[in-house]
Amino acid sequence: MAQFAMSRAFRLSRQSMTFSQTRSFASKPVIPTFTPTASDELNQALEHWRQDLFIPFGLPKRQRTSMFKEKHARRLEDEPITVKISETEEYTLRPLSPSSLPKSKEAVNVFRLMEAANDYKNLVPFMTGLWSSQMAISPARWQYLIRKTGNAGKLSLILDCARRENQTGLSLENNYHTQRLFFEFHCMAHKAGFKGDQVQKALKMAKGAVDIMDSYAPSPATNPKYQPYVIATLLELSAARALEEAGGKDQNNEVLNYARKLIASWPLGEFKPIPKNQFDVELVNQQLMGSIAACKGLQLSLSIHGLAVDKALHAAVTARLSEVKKAITAQLKAIPEESASKVASIEFAQAVLQK
Repeated sequence: MAQFAMSRAFRLSRQSMTFSQTRSFASKPVIPTFTPTASDELNQALEHWRQDLFIPFGLPKRQRTSMFKEKHARRLEDEPITVKISETEEYTLRPLSPSSLPKSKEAVNVFRLMEAANDYKNLVPFMTGLWSSQMAISPARWQYLIRKTGNAGKLSLILDCARRENQTGLSLENNYHTQRLFFEFHCMAHKAGFKGDQVQKALKMAKGAVDIMDSYAPSPATNPKYQPYVIATLLELSAARALEEAGGKDQNNEVLNYARKLIASWPLGEFKPIPKNQFDVELVNQQLMGSIAACKGLQLSLSIHGLAVDKALHAAVTARLSEVKKAITAQLKAIPEESASKVASIEFAQAVLQK
């Protein structure tokens, strides 16, 4: 009888105590770490995502499941389990509910908070954290991010994301992503008057993007590197560089080769105006982006030495330039007046028509 009483007392005393267990294991996904910034709001947002999503989803399935199972909640509160997630960091498992997790749409708030150069050091780690947590970013948010990094002079980070497609989810096989990226290369050069270091940087990144696409299937139907907007951007940037650095001399025939490729790829382009009754801001923007690059590329190529020697190519470039100018004029006319302010590429279209 005494033995039974002692056993029961031991069980009761154990229930009244809080035990802490420490376990160590290797986590398969890489849990991102972030660089501290001057923005307390950004630091707090990054830490929130890391603590409430990235670390839980970086844990082995058994530990992660125990955090989301309601039946384990009391046990985790009474007997906390601490796990080692790196050589220098531990994490205590705690009850979580799916409704408490950060939402995909909230990710854009983190993007908006990135302003200083140091802030952007956290971009690629943040995107890897999202992808490893099975949180996909919509094409529209990728568009926003590409545009924002372009304005901040950080497009190289987008290329880093594309090189790590299996870690970030960004694929340049997606025309929606790639066209926006190549238009940002155009914008870099446009803002610099198609002169100086910005042209060289834009050309280097555009070639880097094509290198990534070289790993995709060599099909014009699925690989954007064969699209006119990609080739036209390479044409305009290489021609601008040749005009400034080599006095218009086409070293290694790079410009003429791009001009020939653009003419050959022309049937793949979408230059016919979208009817007003089918107006869509994003579709119109995409169409204008391709037309603008083609127009500027053809314009600049006409000033390159050697083009006039190839009479057939010169005639084709001249004809296509006239064609694309008419197409841009028609595309602009098809935009409803009340919607013109929403089409961001209008100013760039107007600029190429003035040349």
